[in-house]
Amino acid sequence: MNITLLVNRDLASHLALSHLIRILEGQNISVFISEKVGADKRRPEPLIELANFENNLLNDGRPTFCALAQSMGCSLENFIDCDNQVNTPQAVAKIAATEPDLIISVRFGLILHDHVINLPKHGVINLHSGLLPDYRGVMASFRAMLNEDSLIGSTLHRISDCTIDSGAIIAKASIPLNMSLSYTLNVLKLYRDGCLEIGAAVDELVRTDQITTTPPNGEGCYYGFPDKADLHKFFAQDLRLFDSDEIPLINKLYTQT
Repeated sequence: MNITLLVNRDLASHLALSHLIRILEGQNISVFISEKVGADKRRPEPLIELANFENNLLNDGRPTFCALAQSMGCSLENFIDCDNQVNTPQAVAKIAATEPDLIISVRFGLILHDHVINLPKHGVINLHSGLLPDYRGVMASFRAMLNEDSLIGSTLHRISDCTIDSGAIIAKASIPLNMSLSYTLNVLKLYRDGCLEIGAAVDELVRTDQITTTPPNGEGCYYGFPDKADLHKFFAQDLRLFDSDEIPLINKLYTQT
């Protein structure tokens, strides 16, 4: 099966790709990467520090995104020559050239429109790092930590139009929320099980030529990036966005099977 992966240049996508190398073994893979999530807008300083923490880890000697793509038998493609747009004729043509049977999005930073969504025979599925429909949008686990939820999780769902995180549900995977861990580590701990759900969906598609879904239970809430007030509340609860002392635990996630 021809599978086109759409990922973002961030630590969680890097971890997900590391898992998917094994999980999607035997499939014909193409990988495209976005460079950021959302519009160009200066974010609060703690979010900039979080991005710098991730970038430092991505450049600490672990395999590059290019190397991960090569491990999957392909080269890493991007949309820089398309002005970082994914729905232009040029960008759509780049994706169409991979002849995808299925497109899988993991943290991809650009919103897909119909010209892309309609390319693959089996449509587009997305791994969202939050439990839908309650936490649509970005940094769902940040909101769950603010709310002191007992669980966090990921949701694998269909992308059927350009509305965000609203498609039919394929699978959910949840873990206990550990408030003593940073936001970053809590999020990263979601990706082994989330990627296994991707593998299960692909296996079902290979066996039956379809993927079982259920409708989302309501519309839920959509969240953008935290603002200064959100961050102030987060830090007032003695919560952390990241923690350098957790780097050995982050590295251990790469060895999970």
